[in-house]
Formats: sequence, C-alpha cells, structure tokens
Amino acid sequence: MKIDFFTFIGNNSAKYAWFLKYTCEKFLSGKHKIHWKCIKSVGSNMLPFGYECVARSEDKGHNSMNHAAAMNLAQKYVEHDYVIFIDADVAILYKGWDDIIVNELNNYDCFGASYGHGMKYVNFPTVYLFAFRSYILDKIELDFSPELIEGDESVCRYIIPKEESEYFGKEEGSVLKCDTGWKLPLIKKAGFTGNSMPMVLMTSKDSQLPFESIKHEEFCFQKPSHMSEWHYNGKLFATHKQASRNHPLDGEWGQAWKKRIELYIKSML
Repeated sequence: MKIDFFTFIGNNSAKYAWFLKYTCEKFLSGKHKIHWKCIKSVGSNMLPFGYECVARSEDKGHNSMNHAAAMNLAQKYVEHDYVIFIDADVAILYKGWDDIIVNELNNYDCFGASYGHGMKYVNFPTVYLFAFRSYILDKIELDFSPELIEGDESVCRYIIPKEESEYFGKEEGSVLKCDTGWKLPLIKKAGFTGNSMPMVLMTSKDSQLPFESIKHEEFCFQKPSHMSEWHYNGKLFATHKQASRNHPLDGEWGQAWKKRIELYIKSML
C-alpha cells in the first residue's frame, strides 16, 4: 500500500521531524511505500531532510490556528488511499507500525492516538496522530480549527449537548476545550468510524520508556506531563514531547526525551 505521511513544520519542528522519520524507519514493516511530506508553517527556519515540502500555510496570528491551518491545507495534497497526519514532536517505536495502521484502517475509517486527561473528547483519534482513509475527504472536509474567544487568544469552551455526547464520549453538559482538532469526533455523524490507542502518562506505572539514571528520571519528572505515550495491545507504539515549540530537540528537555527513546530502541533492536 501507499501511505501519505504528513507532518507540520513550525518553530523548532524540523529537527523533531527528522527524528520522527528516523524512528519510523527503524520499525518499518517493509510492506508499504511511505511518501514523506511536510507542510511549512509559521516560525519554521529550516525544513527536515527526507521530506517533500508540498505547501506553505499562512500566518493566522495564533499558534493553534497556525497548526490547524497547516493540517487543513494538507488535505489538498493527499494522493493515496492511506493517510497519516502526525505532529513532528512524536516518535513511533512499534515494529511494523505502518502495517498496524494499514490493518486498522481496513477495519475503521480513522485510527490514532487518543487523549487521556483534561477537557478533551475520549476514545477517538486526535491531532497528535490521526490516520485515515482518503475516501473520507470525498464526503466531508476535516476541519482542525480551534474556536477562539473573539478579541482574545484564549480557546473557547463548549458545553456538550445531549445529541453529541455519544460522539465526544462525554456526558451531556460536559465542558470541552475547543483547541486544535476538537471537532474531529463529529465525523461520526457522517457514518465514519474510529479506533484509538490509550494515552499513558509518564507518571503511570504502565509507562514503558526507560530512564538512563535516577538523575535523568528526576529531571524528567520536573515536567511530568511533557512526555506521554500511546500503547497498542499493551506495547509502546508512540511517544510525544509536549511544548517542543519552546524546547528544541538539541536543548536539555528535548535531549532528555530523545535519550529515553534511544534507550528503548537499543533494547528493541
């Protein structure tokens, strides 16, 4: 199968995107052809090696809006049946991950990484890793835009009505944060299905990324929400580095995350 693999390049993103591709290639099944593509967004000062830059998105004046604009634009450059939208500050660490995604998309219309906390929808793929079949775009346009308070940079809150509670996986009256991709579960209104992997926080006993030493662990735990994981059938599939816009990959926080990944890769290969 041919897979369109899109990531989005903003501030600090290029080196993360290169590292993402490096981890992906370590664990490829070899069964599928990956087309590595990127959208250049606001704040990017370089492009990652090994990707085709297919478009540049406009400045919308807000970080979340800029991210969404890049994801919305990417839909115009989908060429193949299987599609992956993924944040640059993610690493994939599951052997045969590409075959897993293809198999999941043969059973569901979309697949990916779920949220695990906060005012978020549940049990449906998110913008961190959102894989889908391109035929979705024949019927609907995916809108990743957040909702912002007019005259403010704050993200709106949405009170979930009864008729939408099943789509968001939340009770009627629950408050949903309207950040990037918050409307994605509403594609279920069009009859589409989704499957997602559970998020595992670094503080969980189920977290699988190792630490080099007690000192390394203590450093990482200064920001316990900044290194999340997703597991597939109980095994580590992917990990995400929060706040990469402010933490370059070659900085102390980026390197702390990268070291955990390198230790895991060494144990697997």
